[in-house]
Amino acid sequence: MYHRIVEQKLRATFGDVNRGNYIPVVNGFAEQGLHWFSGTHALSGERSGPHDIARWYGRLALLFPDLTFTIVEVAVRGWPWNTTAMVEWTDKLHDRKGVEFTNSGVHVVKLRWGKIVSLRIYCDTARLAMVLRTLAEQGVEEATKEPIISRSRN
Repeated sequence: MYHRIVEQKLRATFGDVNRGNYIPVVNGFAEQGLHWFSGTHALSGERSGPHDIARWYGRLALLFPDLTFTIVEVAVRGWPWNTTAMVEWTDKLHDRKGVEFTNSGVHVVKLRWGKIVSLRIYCDTARLAMVLRTLAEQGVEEATKEPIISRSRN
């Protein structure tokens, strides 16, 4: 039953993101929760704490205002004090000229007592970097910014 509840909560959170509502995911992090994205681009790197995580989701919303996810599969294991969930997904978004881009990947989520202590995002980063270059060519300055990286995890 617990695993089903976690799966439903994750699906609901992805639904919020699909509607452009990033507040539930940001609020889902523990105070010193870790957020990590693979690659070397404006969305990559590691950050922790509510301020930097909220800044990252703000950047994501600015870069990809119509980003939508389709969940392929969710797997959950563990107990409330040490839960691991994996969400396989595909996504879709459009550049500023209306050209559609897609990607696929996995979120690996570690939870303790219902709060995210670690979120690691893996996807085709070469494809994402290409989309960011396209956006930069279309005048989206945020696509060229340095990653939002927390300087201290204390």
